[in-house]
Amino acid sequence: MLYQEQKKHKTPSSHCEAAMANLQDLKKFDLNLLVIFECIYLHRSVSKAAEALFLTPSAISQSLQRLRNQLNDPLFVRSGKGITPTTVGTNLHHYLEDNLNQLEQTINLMQGAPLRKNFVLYCPPSLAADHLPELVSAFREHYDFELEHYDTTLASETAEDLLAYRKADLIIGMTPVVSHSVICKHCFSEDTVLVCGENHPRLGAHVDEAALLKEKFTLFNGTEEGQKHFHVKSAELLGERQVAFTSNSPASIMSVIGKTDFVGILPASTLRRYRSVFRLRSVALDIALPQIDYYLIYNRSSLTNASFISFVSQIEQHFLHDVPAALQQQAASPDQPTL
Repeated sequence: MLYQEQKKHKTPSSHCEAAMANLQDLKKFDLNLLVIFECIYLHRSVSKAAEALFLTPSAISQSLQRLRNQLNDPLFVRSGKGITPTTVGTNLHHYLEDNLNQLEQTINLMQGAPLRKNFVLYCPPSLAADHLPELVSAFREHYDFELEHYDTTLASETAEDLLAYRKADLIIGMTPVVSHSVICKHCFSEDTVLVCGENHPRLGAHVDEAALLKEKFTLFNGTEEGQKHFHVKSAELLGERQVAFTSNSPASIMSVIGKTDFVGILPASTLRRYRSVFRLRSVALDIALPQIDYYLIYNRSSLTNASFISFVSQIEQHFLHDVPAALQQQAASPDQPTL
């Protein structure tokens, strides 16, 4: 009986021996191969993975071949001009995704303060004009590193890719992201308005749907899926429109509307800010135009950084509390030009 009890409860030395055995197994395996695999998986390209890791394509290919031999699977196969993961490759990615994030968190905790001196934020220009000045002031007051802003409407990569490739720390965008490694929260919703030039020859303060469909529209052709979804919802409400001008520049669209008889749909805050600059005015409709939804998106692994958590909290405070209060004040004082 005593012998059986001793077998059930391992001694500290037996735990140590088991741990050492695990370390010996790991020693036989080059963990760098897993990092290289994950980079290839994210980029779907050996050459892009090589560029991201500052290695040669030949070195990446050799490492991939070593991993293929160890796992007895090709991991990736040719698909058109690119590559696509096999079932084993996809499963390996799912296992690695959380484990690599945990490893990164551990390294960040051990290193203490971050080595980077910049914080990269992506958000649309309509939000940047109204909200970035206040957020930048708060950022500079508390954190001693540079804040970089990029326009999400001009980004060629999706929010998920920007975060996966560590090209962005925080994204405020129109497209929600569903991923185990990403946190995505609804930030706020903004009203949109129908807009024309101050001296439009046909439109008064109100227009019905039949008359509106005779007008020529401008259209913002951003790359975000959320922007495309907004166009779909608008088309469902307004029907088939005559689009005469498209642009990925909000300023160009407003300039065209102000100097022609074209019409367009803008965020309400954009009209308030630029009404007098481009000589624009709103036109009332019998139906409510769809709102624009914005989402706060960042990597789950960033939650190990105290400065990051603090800055995200300030952004949430701004959009969830300060902005609604400003909108209520705007409703009470409609002549107020901006938030």
